Amino acid sequence: MYRLGLQLSLRSGREALIRLILTMVAVAVGVAILLAVLADFHAFQVTNNRPSWESTQGAPVSQKSGASNAELWNYSNDIFKGQTIERLDVAALGPRAPVPPGISRLPASGQYYASPALAALIRSVPRDQLGDRFPGTDVGTIGQQALTGPNELVIFVGSTPARLATLPSTVQVSKIATAAGKQLWSNYFRYAFGAGAIAFLFPILVLIGTATRLAAARREERYAALRLVGATSRQINVISSVDAIVGALLGTALGIGIFTLLQPALADTAITSARYFANDVTPTGWGYAGVLIAVPVASAIGSFLSLRRVRISPLGVSRRVTPPAPGIWRVIPLLAGIVLFIVGLQHTTPKSIGALTFPGLLLILAGLIVGGPWLTAQAARLAPVFGKSASSLLAARRLADNPRAAFRSVRGLVLAVFLGTLVAAFLPFANSTTATPSANALSNVLLDGFMPAPVCGNNVNCTGGQSGPSGPGDVQAQHPKPRQRTALEGLPPKVGAQLVSQLRTYQGATVFPLYSAPQDAGTNGFGGGDAIVSCASLRQLAVLGQCAPGVKAVKADTGSLIQSDNPRFSTDPIAGRFSPAASDNFSHLYLQAVLVKVNSPATLERVRTFLVTHTSQSASGTAPRTFGEAVQGRVAVGTTVQRLVYIAVALTLLVAGCSLAVAVGGSLVERKRPFTLLRVSGTPTSALYKVVLLEAVIPLIAAALVAAGAAYGISVLLVGKLAPAGTPVPVLGHVYYLTMGTGLAVSLIVILITLPLLGRITGPGNARFE
Repeated sequence: MYRLGLQLSLRSGREALIRLILTMVAVAVGVAILLAVLADFHAFQVTNNRPSWESTQGAPVSQKSGASNAELWNYSNDIFKGQTIERLDVAALGPRAPVPPGISRLPASGQYYASPALAALIRSVPRDQLGDRFPGTDVGTIGQQALTGPNELVIFVGSTPARLATLPSTVQVSKIATAAGKQLWSNYFRYAFGAGAIAFLFPILVLIGTATRLAAARREERYAALRLVGATSRQINVISSVDAIVGALLGTALGIGIFTLLQPALADTAITSARYFANDVTPTGWGYAGVLIAVPVASAIGSFLSLRRVRISPLGVSRRVTPPAPGIWRVIPLLAGIVLFIVGLQHTTPKSIGALTFPGLLLILAGLIVGGPWLTAQAARLAPVFGKSASSLLAARRLADNPRAAFRSVRGLVLAVFLGTLVAAFLPFANSTTATPSANALSNVLLDGFMPAPVCGNNVNCTGGQSGPSGPGDVQAQHPKPRQRTALEGLPPKVGAQLVSQLRTYQGATVFPLYSAPQDAGTNGFGGGDAIVSCASLRQLAVLGQCAPGVKAVKADTGSLIQSDNPRFSTDPIAGRFSPAASDNFSHLYLQAVLVKVNSPATLERVRTFLVTHTSQSASGTAPRTFGEAVQGRVAVGTTVQRLVYIAVALTLLVAGCSLAVAVGGSLVERKRPFTLLRVSGTPTSALYKVVLLEAVIPLIAAALVAAGAAYGISVLLVGKLAPAGTPVPVLGHVYYLTMGTGLAVSLIVILITLPLLGRITGPGNARFE
């Protein structure tokens, strides 16, 4: 039976060969894309699960036990042109001090190791913009073990124990962390990535399933004929499984070959805004083996399940009846998802998402797929209303006869249209809440605070540990009184005055100092709270507030300005006409923070380099950055989500086009006899073309409209709940219409390409049947 199955698959005529080739190509496309998804997922997992040396915790410097196997450790973040630089200052306390991953030995004082990307960056820009921040000589490159990707900027700077012991946030470390670090993606973006993953995988599985079932009806007829001449059900199962496995196995092997050729190009792309190491962008051996086994096995199972009528009776194929129409129960998951989403939306605020919102969204996605056949059946009933031609009636009758099969080839497209519409309508609003008018007005204003703040670098996904003091209690426990006051109020008056004076010497930079109100500290243990600011500064930074007439300085609320990394809140006004007046004599006040307005990127980096090298006693732990860079850091995450979903949409449109081609081609082969009889009896070929076209277009357009309408309605509800009063209703942009229109046009072109096959197989000379 195995030999007969191979014979029927490989040597049973041109029709079988064409079917085998189409199956191979379709499976190969699906497998290649699936392996690409698995490769990027593996790289993402490896990166997230790597040992996080940045999360290393230590003991206060005053504890000297075990000094021979310990070191002083000061981890911080820096920024250059919006890119985060991870910096570790380290000093060995003994010969057995632990060595961070990626280097062979600790750098001595006056030396540093840099990642390849940072080393190249230091060499390419003027020293006063970057290189002066890192004292010493480059003595080597940090290896892959310490990095998340080839573009990551990391530096290990050697220092002396005496110098590091005087710096805030320095701890004594005897063991470097090896556990994976916590990723701080917000719930908004985590679920968005999950939805993107669903959009990637589902249409690929649809394509593979469609390809392996190509011309299933024709094969059923052949297997029924074998049953009539004495073949048993078991023998038919063996033959059909061999037939399915051969096409799927050859297609899988071809798909692996295609992926191997494309893997170097895939490794060079930055799908999630960060490149991975090339050796991590691979499905792994288990991934290859899983695909090589799972696809043929799934094909054999699908073939086995498709032969129910043949197993019951060899006459089962000829006694086909119209399957029951899809029940209205199919729309219940969709309606339940809408209810869950609305209930979750009632508990949603601008700062948190209701618990039922995302489960409701996922249930809506599933409901669109489950309810698709019922919606297709309703669209088929409406088709004759808009067209009374024979083609419309034939197409409507065919769709009504088996709406499940009609919807099967376009269900992947439903997810693409749904997610694409949701992203196109909602993400511009989400980005606009970050890039507020106030944030845009302050885009070239640098903020450097000198008190503890919970902001980490310039990326939402920072991994550094809080190794320094986290509040007043820690400060009082670890440091003497002068440093306690520095941590609680900022830089001492003389140091602060000198810093402001030196900053004012930079051409193109305007300095606005903020002074701590006497004995003021943030109530949550971090800096900020109240500050004294001159009214002259507020007049130049009008979006931050204004003073009452005649007042020279006011007491301002700088809590959000210092503590928040969300420009929507950090750029709120800090003072107003009713703010308490204060003395404009700042000589005795500690410097809480400085705002520096710059006129060019070069000036910005020079000022930032000066601040990094002249504020070593700052307890902030936060890199000086502009409000524009804060917007950039948050918008970049939304842009990454948008990129992922748009890639998923483009991928789905490609896969949906292939699925349509396979489904339409298979349908033509299966209906060769009725189409030929119609043509012989006088039906014009153009009418048959219209039948095939309408059968594909009706479910395609109906599914796209329902998915787009549902997604747009969800976006309107979300914006209405999260946006301030008066926010306009989301409007889909031209990019959305261009993307969706192009995708649908490509799908239609694919359908049109298959139509010439109809003319060839239904010619009068082919009116002979098995």
